[in-house]
Amino acid sequence: MKVYLDVAVITNTVVTLLCLEITAKLLHRRISNKRVFIASTVGGLMSLLIIVPTISYPAAVAVTAAKILGMPLITVLAFKFKGFALLIKSTVIFTLSQFVYTAVVLILWDLSDSKLIYVRNYTIYFNISIMQITLAIILTYVLLTIVEIIRRTSNSSGSFNATYSCGNYQLTLPAIADTGNKLCDSFSGESVVILYCDDLYYHFGLDMPDSLASGKFRLLPFETIGGSGLIAVTYMGNVIIANERSVYSELRCCIGIAKSDGKRARAIFNPEIIN
Repeated sequence: MKVYLDVAVITNTVVTLLCLEITAKLLHRRISNKRVFIASTVGGLMSLLIIVPTISYPAAVAVTAAKILGMPLITVLAFKFKGFALLIKSTVIFTLSQFVYTAVVLILWDLSDSKLIYVRNYTIYFNISIMQITLAIILTYVLLTIVEIIRRTSNSSGSFNATYSCGNYQLTLPAIADTGNKLCDSFSGESVVILYCDDLYYHFGLDMPDSLASGKFRLLPFETIGGSGLIAVTYMGNVIIANERSVYSELRCCIGIAKSDGKRARAIFNPEIIN
């Protein structure tokens, strides 16, 4: 069988992209378009190992070592390095997703006796045209978009809790997923999770002008299903959002704090931050 390197690189780039997206979803981590593009490209270029002759034992060991070392390299490029524990977890999930994909392809290969699939040096090659690849990518994108819309709709209607932590201070509030909460920090562009809580408001002394003048907070105009006005926004602390199925941590967001005005304390967030 003739192996066309452009087809090998493109197909394996797409497979790496899908596996990285799966890893990000399972870890509830966001991945930037730039990083996923770079990491997926590296994964696609690793398919060039298919042309390396592995007749000798040293060559086979070298190819195996390159494939093994490529897994943590790709995850670091995609998710940044935030500690060895997280690197190991990301690498394991990414590697398992690759194994599952390979296993499915091999099973289909064995059952169909297809001549369209070729496996060599841990690399799967599909003997198809660029046009077929393009159509497959478009179809995959459409299917993933449909799944994402369904998942976001499900998340929006679910029951959530939000836990805010800052130093030794911690509180948990019922949370509402509100797609209308478009409030973003004007400097970083990060989404703002709004916490309506009198206890938190007075804990930071936001009723005092000195607290707002400290530089730790700034006032932003906002409007959600919970009300409108000016809200104090800060980078201090972090929020964990959970429902009966999942826990979403390491969320990229700012914190907006407002009084509950006699109503039940609650958090309002845009569901996009957990997707």
